[in-house]
Amino acid sequence: MQSSAACAVAGSTSSNRWETLCALQSLLPLLKKAATDLRRADIVYWFEQADAEVANIIRGHPSDATAIPALIASCPQDRQSVAQA
Repeated sequence: MQSSAACAVAGSTSSNRWETLCALQSLLPLLKKAATDLRRADIVYWFEQADAEVANIIRGHPSDATAIPALIASCPQDRQSVAQA
């Protein structure tokens, strides 16, 4: 089931958690585009990671907190680089 479909199903038994996650998932593409327009590859990277993590949570997959150090280490280091959409 896609995340948006999971949000629709969860909406029928809505809780603050699901509302927050689904709202965040709908905002992340807009935030990613804004970061791309500002040519901030580092910020685009974080929005992509957040989007993937939110989608996993909505699908019922557990969050992997042990992956956070690896994500930080793999973040683009050149903060002035041009973001690719």
